[in-house]
Amino acid sequence: MGDEYENIEKVGSEFYEWYKGILLKERLLYGEMLELLLESVQPLGGYRKDTVYDELSLLTISTRLFNDAEGAKGLLLRGLPSQANIVIRDIIECTMLFRLFLKNPEIAKRWLMALKEYRLGDADAKLLEMSVDAREYAFYGILSHEGHSNLLASISNVQEEEVKEGMRRTFHFGSSRTPETIFFVQQGFLTLFFLLHISLIEPFAEFYSQHSDTDSFTIWATKVNNLFPKLEALVAEVHTKNGKEEAQVDQHIYKLVEKKMRIKEFKIRLSGSGD
Repeated sequence: MGDEYENIEKVGSEFYEWYKGILLKERLLYGEMLELLLESVQPLGGYRKDTVYDELSLLTISTRLFNDAEGAKGLLLRGLPSQANIVIRDIIECTMLFRLFLKNPEIAKRWLMALKEYRLGDADAKLLEMSVDAREYAFYGILSHEGHSNLLASISNVQEEEVKEGMRRTFHFGSSRTPETIFFVQQGFLTLFFLLHISLIEPFAEFYSQHSDTDSFTIWATKVNNLFPKLEALVAEVHTKNGKEEAQVDQHIYKLVEKKMRIKEFKIRLSGSGD
């Protein structure tokens, strides 16, 4: 298929763990957020005969949200940021449904008992009617882009490099370890953290404040409030550290888009036809 196709990474066990020693701050901040999330939903845990439908709905959706976060973390640490963004998008849906169920138990009951589905636009409209501004919804369109196998959502899977002989392409099966990918991984973590932070300070804080004593909630809320300076510091560090790499990534994206990934060349080589 040509020399530029020979440098294809093999899938191996080494792909399933990110290099040790990097992304430590991201791992620690993630751990703090997930612990606080678990604490906030503790009142929903345990089996009770009198558990009402809206509480079952809240527990179900918060469990899904937690597992989404775990899935996104795993994909990011495996060097698969585009795939992680698809899972991160679901956190938005879960957060908005949690808000909706918290405000309207009847909607929660219909979701649980009648298998009622709520499109995110409809959920947002209902929340606005209740004067609830779901800030996480602003991220949905951007992350939805990653849900389709288009060019820009697939950049982290392919690496192009111009060499004397022509163009060399590396196809990253299983993961990618390029500087561009590390940048996208860090951006994925920041998006994940922003969404988790919003969920903690708003819907989960509202729920936990209603189902815990004042002292417990105060301690929990203090820990949540302490997350934001750490998040701000991480944002500043990532963008300062990756200033040069970010510019390279932008150039890389523009270059790929301009060339359209040499789609015609791909078709000719793969099928013998440019149609």
